[in-house]
Amino acid sequence: MNCDSLLRNAIARLSAAGVDSPRLEGQLLLAQAMGVTRTAVVAGTHPEPDIVQLREFERLVGEREKRVPLAYLRGTQEFYGLTFAVGPAVLIPRPETELLVEFALEKIGAGALADVGTGSGCILTAVLANASAAQAIGFDLSMEALHMACRNADANGVEDRAQFVRGDLLCGARAGMFDFVASNPPYIPTAEIGTLQMEVREREPMLALDGGADGLDCFRRLAVQAMRVLRPSGWLAVEVGSGQAPVVSALFISAGLREVAARRDLAGIERMVCGRKDEE
Repeated sequence: MNCDSLLRNAIARLSAAGVDSPRLEGQLLLAQAMGVTRTAVVAGTHPEPDIVQLREFERLVGEREKRVPLAYLRGTQEFYGLTFAVGPAVLIPRPETELLVEFALEKIGAGALADVGTGSGCILTAVLANASAAQAIGFDLSMEALHMACRNADANGVEDRAQFVRGDLLCGARAGMFDFVASNPPYIPTAEIGTLQMEVREREPMLALDGGADGLDCFRRLAVQAMRVLRPSGWLAVEVGSGQAPVVSALFISAGLREVAARRDLAGIERMVCGRKDEE
């Protein structure tokens, strides 16, 4: 079977499985199996696949039919212009989370960042890669996630300014340690988990998704803990789900944060809530 026939067959299978972009993903998977670029696949400028490559392509298409996320099959995901290793132990980085990086870069300077629920380490690593004098600690309950975050910090050349600690939110962090606390915590209400895409609800880590009955469990705790670990004038910024910004803002104000505000993502959704600790 030549490459055109291989691709047509793969595209049909992926489409039947409910994959949103079957042609694009079929091309990407064939490129991965053959060790070439997608451009080469589209242009047909690569040699015919050998038996090993054919078997690998079949394996990849079969896994994608089962709705294993494309990023997990490829092993990497782009985020803020950097490449991150990803796998089933970590949430796949998403473009809307770049709001947290952008805001942290506005405020961090040469300060210390806490990345709570660091996962792949994408927030921490992206900030350090663009703020050469900053330092950071990533916190996560999952040792597998911490190992991957450490790997990503090393791969992107910021490992000398990053530490990783196993912990529940900011428990164990000393008072007044940080100038900025960032977090993309679990915020999906438990009852809504079943409505998520199959790739998300069945493949990505539940620890990073389930925010409790109303999706706000982590925000309640994090607002209080951040007030303890932030230095005067330090900032807390979190990613929130659609419609959650007003209630998370109220939680921040109740905890004592000032200048509480929300920022919208490219879809117009209030996706980030931030607040500042008073000067002392």
